[in-house]
Amino acid sequence: MEGKRNISDYRNRLDKTLSSPDLTNDETLRTLVKNQILQSSSGSHFEGCIDNVVERRSKEVSNFLTMLRSASVDDGAWKLKQDTDEFRVMYREGHEGSPFHTLLVEGYVDGPLDVCLCISWESVLYSKWWPQSAVPTFKIVSSQCLQRLRTGEQISLVRMKVSWPLSGREALIHYFAFDYFQDDLVVVLLNSIPDSETIDTSSHGFTRDGIPNAEEVVRIDVVGGFALQKVTENRSYFRTIANMDIKLDFVPPAFINFISRQLIGSGFKLYKKEIASVCKGDEKFREALMDPLYVRTRGALYTESRDIENPEKRKSITMHENQSGVALFEDNNNGDENIGSVNDECVTNDSEHRNEINEIEEIEEDESTKSLDRQKNQVAEKFNNDGNKARIRPEVGRALDTLEKIISVYREDTSIGKKINLNNLKNEEIISSEVGDKQASRTSEECGEASKIESQELSHASR
Repeated sequence: MEGKRNISDYRNRLDKTLSSPDLTNDETLRTLVKNQILQSSSGSHFEGCIDNVVERRSKEVSNFLTMLRSASVDDGAWKLKQDTDEFRVMYREGHEGSPFHTLLVEGYVDGPLDVCLCISWESVLYSKWWPQSAVPTFKIVSSQCLQRLRTGEQISLVRMKVSWPLSGREALIHYFAFDYFQDDLVVVLLNSIPDSETIDTSSHGFTRDGIPNAEEVVRIDVVGGFALQKVTENRSYFRTIANMDIKLDFVPPAFINFISRQLIGSGFKLYKKEIASVCKGDEKFREALMDPLYVRTRGALYTESRDIENPEKRKSITMHENQSGVALFEDNNNGDENIGSVNDECVTNDSEHRNEINEIEEIEEDESTKSLDRQKNQVAEKFNNDGNKARIRPEVGRALDTLEKIISVYREDTSIGKKINLNNLKNEEIISSEVGDKQASRTSEECGEASKIESQELSHASR
């Protein structure tokens, strides 16, 4: 029941965001789209046709948001196929003139939103996680980004091998990301580019340059996209809707719809599994997450910086951990060149102090104590001399406090040890004297007994 209540709360929050005035008012939505396009691309890219491109993108975003909102409308159009604590699958009649169903799957995934976005967006990495099978044959032959139009917009080509006698299939997809960070939302539109459509910069914002013709393959049609909303730092909610035509004219549409309904739930499980895998660590995706699209998303949605930020910044920051378990950070780009050397000296001196304490039995008390004091004073003097060059960090201060406690404990231990040794020595002397007295008394008694026996024997002999 707890899982059902959670997923219901996530779903209601997404529906509320999709119904917000900013996303339902056409003028406001158009302004949001225009601002986003201008911020993520140079104005010269559109050559004075920015209004046409904005109008086209705004209409596409509005239509898809309407599709996403329809999932919350209880008008009987959507039919429930599967409903669990983690996700649900629904379907409905496709758009006018299409015999194929529109499919929907939504649920929560355990991963940050930028990771979820990266797995869905990076077409060049689809082969790493899309399923492949020998019977029936299905394999990603190639997947590549043909044009990167700007941050949050690209054209990709994905080619697939299917069972004989079918020809290979490929999808030429235009990706467009629209973010609404006020409510932790990112929406991505996925629409295929028809071969028959005339495309130029003034109307679409891009051209066919670099897009190959379809040769010995069949291009499929895709209309849809997905929405991602942040739930927590490590959980996101995902909803995708799509209508596809895979161009199988000799197969009854009813059969294709049936198979599609069975597979879409398994596809979501696979997507969720890949997110968990990437969160554990994947070098290829780690490199992909350096893209400005994901850096912008992290900066807007997550307050704490994560370790996949700017690689140059990561290289400039190193961490030292001293023997007391205190982490000391060094930033080589902040101009405080002396901080690193001081931190290193603290670590070295702390280690030396511990080595001396371990060899406490071999060093006289006065010499070892003076040595510890001398080295501690050297560290403090170093900080005092460099006061104008580097500031003392809290971690270093804690390390010095720990060092002082070690010296104090050592002094107490050695003084107690001397007292114990002295007491032991006195006790041994007392015990030795007592044992000696007892032995002497026992010896005199034995001598007395022997003399008595001797005198008795002499007396018997004389008689």
